[in-house]
Amino acid sequence: MAKKKKSTSKSTTENKVETNINENNNNNTDTPKPFDPFENLDDKQLDIFKQFKEKLNELELSDKEKLWVDDMMILRYLRAREYDLQASFNLLKKTLEWRKQYKPDEITAEHLSYEASTGKQYCNGKTKDGKPAIYMRPVRENTKNYERQIQLLVYTLERAIQHIDRSTETGVEQLAIVIDFNGYSLFNAPPMSVARQTLEILSDHYPERLGTAFVVDPPMIFNILYNAIMPFVNPNTAKKIVFVKGEKAKLKTMHEHFDIEHIERPHTGTSEFEYDHMTFWRNEIILDREKRQLPPLSNEELDVILKRKD
Repeated sequence: MAKKKKSTSKSTTENKVETNINENNNNNTDTPKPFDPFENLDDKQLDIFKQFKEKLNELELSDKEKLWVDDMMILRYLRAREYDLQASFNLLKKTLEWRKQYKPDEITAEHLSYEASTGKQYCNGKTKDGKPAIYMRPVRENTKNYERQIQLLVYTLERAIQHIDRSTETGVEQLAIVIDFNGYSLFNAPPMSVARQTLEILSDHYPERLGTAFVVDPPMIFNILYNAIMPFVNPNTAKKIVFVKGEKAKLKTMHEHFDIEHIERPHTGTSEFEYDHMTFWRNEIILDREKRQLPPLSNEELDVILKRKD
């Protein structure tokens, strides 16, 4: 009886799979792979995520809150507490209560015009990987109204988040903060309570939003404040703080994270941007009113707001 020849050809199914893979590879040459937030999660993490979503049923969320608490947000809260289900869930509940009380989405650009007038804090540009950048210059502090200072912080964080491309498409969901301490002194230093409140807001109510904080040219006096607040800083947040002191460090670090044309000149870039309140904040007010679906203001009305001293 003749031996049955062993087939060396691939099955029809195998050929189809290979053809489809090749076609997909060819078709996707210029198309980036869509971001999948669950791609790198293990089975345990996926199970905890599902349990978290189920626990949301325990909360009486408004329609607005249901839209706000999306999958990406849940994953940020889980990462912030290293996938401890109850700790992550408690953190989200704390944020939901804070947002009800503090109402960050009701803080307006008009209300903050004088607070922002020196350009001590604003959004400008992005890092190479798409993180919106917030610039802070403590030397430009112009008030002792600590409540409004915190409001400006929250407003700026909310605006920076609005600049982020849809995270479900790109995977970008973090911010970069550049804190320029040139000219900093005790006169500019906030009270310890304000520093702690700032850290609490960042870590508890915007968890995993900070990508990197670049601390530029910190003076000796800053070390005292830094060492005093470090016990209150979340270890994960502490890892994201990068000290940049001197021209060499600026050239190396800033150019590593930003395209040169997006770096402001004081930080060794070529960007000609300089904060001009009458122009920059005018645009903020216009955009903020559009977002709130409010009627536009006249130039005269805008000028009055921008020239306020309170």
